[in-house]
Amino acid sequence: MSRPRVVVIGAGMAGLTAAHGLSSVCEVTVVDKARGVGGRLATRRIGEATLDHGAQFVTTHSSEFAEMVQRWVADGVVTEWFRGRIGPQGETDPDGHLRFRGQISMNAVAKKLAEGLDVRTASPVFALIDKGDRWVVSMADGTELAGEGIVSTAPVPQTLALLNNGGVALSTEDVAALTAIAYEPCLALMAVLDGPSGLPAPGALDPTSGPIDWMSDNQLKGISALPAVTIHATAEFSRTYWDEADKEIADLLLVAASLDSAVVPETLQIQRWLYARPSVVHPEKFLRIGGVAPLVCAGDAFGGAKVEGAALSGAAAAQELLAAFGSDL
Repeated sequence: MSRPRVVVIGAGMAGLTAAHGLSSVCEVTVVDKARGVGGRLATRRIGEATLDHGAQFVTTHSSEFAEMVQRWVADGVVTEWFRGRIGPQGETDPDGHLRFRGQISMNAVAKKLAEGLDVRTASPVFALIDKGDRWVVSMADGTELAGEGIVSTAPVPQTLALLNNGGVALSTEDVAALTAIAYEPCLALMAVLDGPSGLPAPGALDPTSGPIDWMSDNQLKGISALPAVTIHATAEFSRTYWDEADKEIADLLLVAASLDSAVVPETLQIQRWLYARPSVVHPEKFLRIGGVAPLVCAGDAFGGAKVEGAALSGAAAAQELLAAFGSDL
């Protein structure tokens, strides 16, 4: 009997984890509109500097994810960074959860996960079309993929748009569950400095007030050859200044950061994360859409936020899809 075909939408932590969970018994294709894998496991090169500008680290609160992270440690993919929260004056909580960073970068974690998978980047999806016993995935370039099952790890508003484009009518219950999910935006500043940042070791600050939610020095973090900072704005600041010019955003954040060295002007960049983190999550690790061929929604908005939540959601989505195929395998 032929192996079921599954299309996974999104090559971030949830999508790649789901793909691995399915790959032993299914023909899996992962598609992502971005040029590379990782989603918010994002890293950017600016000259000789390397900057993590999405997820900054991973923590473990479950045995399942802890086992996954320990495999990454053994493979040299991640390493310990620090424990607990680093307060505005550099104070730490030594009894807090251990933070792991990518040994090379956070994006390198995603690249490791993508090894051995059929991942197609720069491949935006336009519509999901229900054909009863299978799905047609209509790509933006006019090509199509077919699958007996779908895992969508795209932000929920994007998944809803794909279903709407394909003329899929959801139940009242599914619409209510999906539209209840909400996200917060984040403006992320990246810049190379002409000297030390002045941030305390290990190169991170977690302010309790003001427009900055997080700040890190990627050189002190251990991934950049040059002093280079990543600054994440709060959700409130990000909503207020979302449409402003990059320079205005940068000026306000840099004043608040009060760094010891100046930014090298031509290196300054702003990333707009529209779906940076879920503010209202679905209570379960996934949502299987009713009344259609197997389609499971997953990601960090299902069951628990952050990288761990995304990984656990992807793993659970894979198990749900395997159960749906059950008697056919």
